[in-house]
Amino acid sequence: LQDTNDRSLANMQRGGSYSVVPRVPGGEITAEQLIQLGKTAKKYGLYSKITGAQRVDLFGAAKYQLPDIWEELGSVGLESGHAYGKALRTVKSCVGSTWCRYGVQDSVSFAVRVENRYKGVRSPHKMKSAVSGCIRECAEAQGKDFGMIATENGYNLYLGGNGGTNPVHAQLFATNIDEDTVIKYLDRYIGYYILTADRLERTAPWQARLPNGKNGGGPIEHLKEVIIEDSLGICDELDRRMQHLVDTYHDEWAEVVKDPARRAKFKQFINTDENQTREQMIEFVDMRGQLRPANWPADGQPQTNWKPEEDVFSRSEKTWKSVGKVSDFAPN
Repeated sequence: LQDTNDRSLANMQRGGSYSVVPRVPGGEITAEQLIQLGKTAKKYGLYSKITGAQRVDLFGAAKYQLPDIWEELGSVGLESGHAYGKALRTVKSCVGSTWCRYGVQDSVSFAVRVENRYKGVRSPHKMKSAVSGCIRECAEAQGKDFGMIATENGYNLYLGGNGGTNPVHAQLFATNIDEDTVIKYLDRYIGYYILTADRLERTAPWQARLPNGKNGGGPIEHLKEVIIEDSLGICDELDRRMQHLVDTYHDEWAEVVKDPARRAKFKQFINTDENQTREQMIEFVDMRGQLRPANWPADGQPQTNWKPEEDVFSRSEKTWKSVGKVSDFAPN
C-alpha cells in the first residue's frame, strides 16, 4: 500500500478512491485558499474534513482526477502536504503572541518557517512537529517528534515524542534558545535520525535505543553531545546534507501538473481517454450532506458496483478434475 501511495502521490482510501491533502504551514491559510478548496471539493464531490493536524483533507477523488484537482489547488499556492510519504507532515501551532493575550512568542511565524524548511524531506518514518506560543501548550508540542514551546527568552526544544499505538512524551533537549539555534539543532537531529534509524522507525523508538551520554543521563544526553558538542565530528556533514535537502525541494504535484508525461501516468485506462466514474465502481451514501463510501458488504459478497453485461463463464466448459484425496491435504 505504501508503494501505491508513493506512486500516486496520494493515500488510497477505502474503496479505491484517493485523498487530497494540501500543505497548510503552521495551520495558516488564506481566504483565497479556503475558497478554492471549497470550489474544488464541490466540483468533484469530495468529502471535506479538518484534520487534527490543522489541514483540510478532501476525500473521494478518482486517480485520474488528481492532476486536475492539484492544478486547481496550485493556482492559489497550495502545495503537496506529503500525507502519502514518510516525511514531515505538519508543524502545528497556536496563534501565539500575534493574537493570544497569553502568547510570549510568534509561534505561527516560527511554525511556518520550520514547516517550510523541512517540507518534502524524506525520513525513515513520518515526522510531526508543533510550536506552542506559551507554557499552556495548546499545540501539544511535547507529543511530537520535535516540538518547541515559547518562553519569554526564546524556545524550549523537545525531541522524540509521538502519539500512535504507544504514545511517548518528548524529552527536553535545550532551553531558552533562539529560532536560529532551534533550526541548527533540528537540522542535525533530523539528519542524524535519517542516517541511523531503521526503515519505518519513528523518532521515539530510535531515540530510546541510542546509547547513554558519556556521563549517563540516557539517550538525550548522547544527543546533546552529538548535536551541540559535536562529539562524533559529524555536525558539518549533517548541516551540509540538510541544506542540500532544503535547496533541492520541489513541489511534487506542481511537477506532475506541468509535465504531460507524468500526467499521463494518472490515466484510468491506457488505451482510451474515456473514464468510468467513481459512482460506477463504488457505492456512495450521504452522510450529513456529504458523500462517503457505503459500508463494506458481508464477506463473500462483491465489493464493487461493476457487473459484466452477461455471465462471462456461461459459454465455458466445466469438468471436474482430480487433484488428490482429502487425506492428501493438511486440515484447514
